[in-house]
Amino acid sequence: MSDIKSLEDIFNDDDLGLLDDGKDGDIFKIKHVPVQRAAADEVAKRKRCKDFDQFEHLFKDVHRELREGKRKLLPFNDKGYQLVEGNYYVLNGLLVYLADINFTSEAKTVDGKRFRKDGRTRTIFENGTESTMLYRSLAKALYKDGRIVSETNEQENSNFYTNFSGITDDDTSTGYIYILKSKSTDSRIQSYDHLYKIGFATTTVEKRIANAKKEPTYLMADVEVIAEYQAFNINPQKFEYYLHAFFGESCLDLLVADKDGKNHQPKEWFIAPLEVIQQAVELLVNGQIMSYQYNKFKKEIELR
Repeated sequence: MSDIKSLEDIFNDDDLGLLDDGKDGDIFKIKHVPVQRAAADEVAKRKRCKDFDQFEHLFKDVHRELREGKRKLLPFNDKGYQLVEGNYYVLNGLLVYLADINFTSEAKTVDGKRFRKDGRTRTIFENGTESTMLYRSLAKALYKDGRIVSETNEQENSNFYTNFSGITDDDTSTGYIYILKSKSTDSRIQSYDHLYKIGFATTTVEKRIANAKKEPTYLMADVEVIAEYQAFNINPQKFEYYLHAFFGESCLDLLVADKDGKNHQPKEWFIAPLEVIQQAVELLVNGQIMSYQYNKFKKEIELR
C-alpha cells in the first residue's frame, strides 16, 4: 500500500472506487430496498472538489471563528430563508459551504397544494468533496441532522445594509434601525431572558438614547446597543405596525412609571432570542415579514 500523506493521496489511491461519483457503479442502486431520496442525493453524487484549494482556508477560518465565539451553531428549521447561498452549515458533523444555487422551479400553489422552489446546488464539504444535491434535499438533510453556522457580527451588519436593496442616489436615508438591550435593575425586567427593543430613530442612535434612563420608552434605564443600521425609505409608522403584527403576544406587557409616577406602556420591546430579532428586522427590510410569523412556544420564525 502506498504512503498516504494528504487528501490528494487518498483520492489517487482509491483503487476500489469508493470515492467516485457513482456513475459506473452506484452503490445506492439496490433492488427491493427502499432508499431515501435525500440520502442518495446527498451521498451518491458527492465527488472530489477539484478547486478545493480555493475553499480550504475558508473552512479553517470558520472553525477558528467558532472557537473564538465569533460564530455560533444555530438550529436549522427547514425554512426557505435559512438556506442561503454563501452561508455555512454543519451536516452530519461536517462543515459545509453552500457555494451556489441554481433554481429550476419556483414556489407555487396549485389546487391548494403548496410546492416549494427547488434546483441544484453546489455544496462544498470540508473533507474536499462536493455535491450537486437538490436544494430541497439539502434542506431536508440539514433539518434531520444539521445546524446553521451563524455569520460574524461584522458580516451580519454588512449583509443587512446590503439588503436595503440597491440603494441609489435617488433613495433617501430616513434614519436608523437599532436593537437594544436594557440595563435596568428592575427585577420584573431582569426576569426576562430574551428582551430586546427594536427601534427607529431619525437622528443618530447615540443621540436618541442619550436620556434613556429618564424615558419610559427605554424602561427608565440605560441601554446597550446591540446593533444599528442606516435605513433608507423606511416609513416609521409602518415599521411599528409590522413589528407588532409579527410578534403579536410576544410584545412586552409592562407598565413603567416615569419620574412623576405616571404609568406608561413601553412599545417595541419584544421577548424573543436575539437571532430571531435580527431575522425579523431583515424580513421587515426586505419586505417579506408578512409572509412569516413568530412562534413564541418554539421560539422560532415560521411561514404563515
